[in-house]
Amino acid sequence: MNCPNCGTFNNLDSKFCAKCGKAFSTSQPQPVNQNMNMQSLLEKQSDNLSNEHVSSGNKSNNFSNNTNYQNYNTRNNKKKIFLVIAALLIVVIIVFIAYKIFGKNSGTLDIFDSDQLIRVQKDDKYGYIDSDGNFVIEPIYDYATSFYGDYAITTITEDDKEDEVYQVIDKKGNVKATAISYLGIEYISDYNVWVINYQLYDTSLKKISSDNVAVDYEDYGYLRWGKIDGNTAGIMDVTGKIIYTYKLQEDDYFSFDPSDIDETLTERYCRVNINNEEYGIINCDTGKLIYDYGNYYISVEDDNIFSIKNPSNYDLISTVYIEDDEVVYQNDGEDISLHYNSDGYIQIRDYSKDFFNRYSYYILETGEVVTERPSSNNQNISLDEWEELTGIVKNRCDTGYGLMKNDETVLSCEWDNIRFFDITLYQYLKENGKDYVMTQKNNKFYIVNLKDGQTVAEFNASFVFDSAVSPFIHYIDLSTNEIVIYNLITGKSITTNRNNIVGKYSNYMTISENGKLYYYNNNLELIYTEEQ
Repeated sequence: MNCPNCGTFNNLDSKFCAKCGKAFSTSQPQPVNQNMNMQSLLEKQSDNLSNEHVSSGNKSNNFSNNTNYQNYNTRNNKKKIFLVIAALLIVVIIVFIAYKIFGKNSGTLDIFDSDQLIRVQKDDKYGYIDSDGNFVIEPIYDYATSFYGDYAITTITEDDKEDEVYQVIDKKGNVKATAISYLGIEYISDYNVWVINYQLYDTSLKKISSDNVAVDYEDYGYLRWGKIDGNTAGIMDVTGKIIYTYKLQEDDYFSFDPSDIDETLTERYCRVNINNEEYGIINCDTGKLIYDYGNYYISVEDDNIFSIKNPSNYDLISTVYIEDDEVVYQNDGEDISLHYNSDGYIQIRDYSKDFFNRYSYYILETGEVVTERPSSNNQNISLDEWEELTGIVKNRCDTGYGLMKNDETVLSCEWDNIRFFDITLYQYLKENGKDYVMTQKNNKFYIVNLKDGQTVAEFNASFVFDSAVSPFIHYIDLSTNEIVIYNLITGKSITTNRNNIVGKYSNYMTISENGKLYYYNNNLELIYTEEQ
């Protein structure tokens, strides 16, 4: 299944995302009593926990006074619920087909660690082995995720209880935290922090939110927070810093939505919603109120563009673009949309006009509106992250492609094409003395070491499949028509039938063949066999 949080494809029977740790619902959780405040909810649940951590309510709810979790989503109505259900059914069908195509263990880790424990299954239970195939943590769990750094999420049914217990364990199998809800534990991979029972923890599982607040992760490094025994709520960042505070009235609730932004934008703005009746816009990082609260509906259109709408019928009133804590552009027309461009202008699309006169362009620097699309002013916008990191750029000559750094030649212009590895993989390889790029010439691929320009490996293939999260690459050999898997760190390779399914991970790989799953370490030594 595809994770609703990060989009990573996971096993059909997964309970947690292999990348971000997001819990998947396998059964419908019991609804939270809307008349129960957070304090009483925490007191009720704390009796069922074996340590100081508590699980509280449904993650989709909003903070209210006394931090009530109301079962109300600000953007949902009955019609949308039916649409969501229909969409979920379609997703289930697509995921089932994808599962049949791609097979088991399609998820990958985003942490390169040659000593990382490897999750395996034995007799319908999960445990962890080392790179030699020895069990380090016995297979006792009903389900388990891969390790996120030093910790993993597991579920286990205790002998004296019927319900599953959700746990965070360390690499020795010690339980570091528990929860009674599948919503009680979440790992946020982009920031390497945890939310456990509505408390924020750093990568070492040190609590960094205060005891008197509950938090819920939203997106882009921001969390909602609310006082457990008070009537305030707001926005917190992943360091535990409170960015914004709002004083709630009786029966109010609070939510926010951060804008998705282009990589050229340095600021991000959030729509804030109070009780589904008042909306405003704030700077997500400073908490400064930019667009004052009012009795209108605001929707986020991305790139710090927001639509102001009539709350009764959602007709468009105005569209605004915010920059440097100011409303830079506001258009008070019907059927108008904005689109931010990194070259320094906003495209205005007026649907009330015919197609050929529909577009105009607002120049951010001058405030002028023109009808002709401005020419690009940004000559470096195509510079990718790899080039920024290394200072090496690909250049084209009459004789092919090469690489240059400043005025010096790194690789001569003799290649039909040059492919850079993903920046994360490249950095990992370089840390291990492998300053590699992939080149192509005469229908063959090559791994070339930039230190000396020497060819490390040659592949008789029409395409090579690499990954941002694995040192393994693979290809179909044109001579044998078989899959060849190659490890960029060890230089080892293995061949398998092209009909088999290959899984590539941070420190191991798998081959699915004839109802069995074979695990291989970085040296491509067989370390474990699992019945599928």
